[in-house]
Amino acid sequence: MVLHPERLAICEQQGLCDLLEVFSSIQGEGPRVGERHLFVRLAQCDIQCAYCDTPLCHGVHARARVERTPGKGDFVSVENPVPVQSLRGAVEGLLAATPHRAVSLTGGEPLLQPWVIEALSPMIRASGARVLLETDGNLPDAYERVRGSIDILSMDWKAPSATGEPARYDEHRRVLGLSGSAEAWVKLVYVAETPEEEVALAARAVADVRPDVPFILQPCTPFARVRTAPSSDLGLRLVSVAAQHLSDVRLIPQVHKMLDVL
Repeated sequence: MVLHPERLAICEQQGLCDLLEVFSSIQGEGPRVGERHLFVRLAQCDIQCAYCDTPLCHGVHARARVERTPGKGDFVSVENPVPVQSLRGAVEGLLAATPHRAVSLTGGEPLLQPWVIEALSPMIRASGARVLLETDGNLPDAYERVRGSIDILSMDWKAPSATGEPARYDEHRRVLGLSGSAEAWVKLVYVAETPEEEVALAARAVADVRPDVPFILQPCTPFARVRTAPSSDLGLRLVSVAAQHLSDVRLIPQVHKMLDVL
């Protein structure tokens, strides 16, 4: 459920972005872990995962924060929603100051604001960085609209045992299928209660649609309603389960949490 659809409608009409923050850091998830990325975190989300570590995305905020110097944490507060033109200028300045491998469009759920993605992508590519979309994989129509603006797809496969949300597997399959041959991976966050069959179901579905992509199992970092980290034994068993259906299965934790960076 979109919590504030009327706000998004106004943003699209007026060329605005409902923003949370812009900052430079190290990519802490997925196959590109360790790379220098610029993160543009958009507000609002269509689901509420039990482990959500960005609860601010569900609120309405009069201010957003934008880093002035890449990686220094010297944020300035800006009025929110932000004109897309102003956001584009801020991102362009940060990319000019320090080389970044990619700009990660994250959230919240960035596909709720496809006009922002379309506006930022040409400038990001012109800088030499790539456009990375982090999505929950629930909005195939929005992804189809912007897929020409995306270089890298990082799609979550939302396991109900971890999220506490209903399964949206048809939507996941459609988004992944729309990615064509673009660089992509699927990430499944699991908790101590995640059953093997849930992972097997996801792996089989990914194998049917894009068997070439990495399948990332990410142990849940305790946060919000999730209080206990899954065991290492469970991680090993889930890797074995997924590997029965896919050739590229990896277990990658949230490395930025270990590095104590944003």
